This record gives sequence, structure tokens and C-alpha cells, in this order.
Amino acid sequence: AVVSTQSGHYGRGVLSFYEKNFGFKKPYNILVDGTFCMAALKGKVDILLQVSKYFGGEINVATTHCALRECFQVGPTVAGAHKILKKFKRHKCGHENAALDAAACFTSMIADNNPEHYVIATQDAELRKQLRAMTGIPQLYLSACTLFLESPSYESRDKAEENFLKQDLLTDYEKETIKRMKGENEEEKKVTRKRKRAKGPNPLSCKKKKNEEVTKKKKKKNKTVDKAVEVAVT
Repeated sequence: AVVSTQSGHYGRGVLSFYEKNFGFKKPYNILVDGTFCMAALKGKVDILLQVSKYFGGEINVATTHCALRECFQVGPTVAGAHKILKKFKRHKCGHENAALDAAACFTSMIADNNPEHYVIATQDAELRKQLRAMTGIPQLYLSACTLFLESPSYESRDKAEENFLKQDLLTDYEKETIKRMKGENEEEKKVTRKRKRAKGPNPLSCKKKKNEEVTKKKKKKNKTVDKAVEVAVT
């Protein structure tokens, strides 16, 4: 089967979303279960070749002990899928002594915000439903022999928007410019406050006024005395 150009282009767009908002980068870690291998077998899809081409770069395809055990326990009907799954690396899931079903195992592998940045490759409808309720979990599936990366869930989009709004988008130059402008504004405010401050009375001016009042009183007194002398003479 051949992955269409349109599908590959769309897939890279979805990958770009996870790269920008959730820290995904090459090589991409693809976690595969038995249901995906079964669909690939039926559609004659070479997982390593076509997933690598679809993602446009280096990939690490892996599975877990739980997924292998589940596939084996189903029996001969999925023997081909089990054979394909065995070819991939086995990532430690911590359930080696008490295996879980593949869905529960994969869910535990992506707990705490998917630290290993796994892309989950599965056809399990119930698991895919659970993954949509989580944030930052890309889903890879097959439809009519064609690979698809599911569009980011509403939860992932909301989280991406929340993270974007928290970002400090100013450059260092812009930060320094704003800091300098704030400093200049503070200096201008200080100067303005000094200019508007009410000035106290000038002590020299007060002394001058006091002297003028004393002189006026003396002149008035002299006039009164002169007038009294004039009356007495008369």
C-alpha cells in the first residue's frame, strides 16, 4: 500500500502542532500494539518503511511486554500480527511480572504528560477514545491501507492555547527597551513633582517686609509727635 501525498502532508501538519506545543522532535517514538499490526498485515502495509516515510524522518518503533503477551494469548488468529510485533524494540513498561492488557499498559506509559513523547499506533476504538481525553498524545491509525495521524483533540488544543498565553513572547531587546522607558518615566515624574512642590516663604523677603513695617511705624510716630508739638505751640 502507498501512503497518499495529501495524507502525508496533513500528517506533517499535525506533527508540527505537537512539536510546537508539546516538545515532540525527531526521532519520533511510535508505540505499536497488536491491533495496528493486524490492520497493517491485512492492508499489506510495511510499518517501518511507510511510517518513516509518512513522518518524514527517523522513527523509533517499539512495543511493550504487555502488548506482546496480549497478542500471544489471543491465539493463532493473530499469529501474523504477533510475528510483526516481535520485530520491534520492547520498551520497559514495569508490568513484566503482572501483565496488563495493551490499552492499560499504553495508558500508563503516557501518564504524567507523556514524558517520552510517544505517538500511539492503534486500531483499538476504546483506547483511542481514552487518548482523546488526554493532552499531547498523537494517534496513528490505518484506514483503507492509508496511514493517518488523528487531528489534535479539543483537550490538546485548549492546553496548547493555555501554554501559549503563558509564554513570555518579548525579546531581550524589547525587555531592555521597556525597562529603560520605565526608568525615564520615573525620572520625569520626580522632576514634575519637584516643580509642583509648594515653596516656603523666603526668609529674606520676610525680613524685608518686617523692616518696612518698622519704618512705617516710626514715620507714623514722628508725624504724631510733630502734630502734638504744633498744637502746643499754637
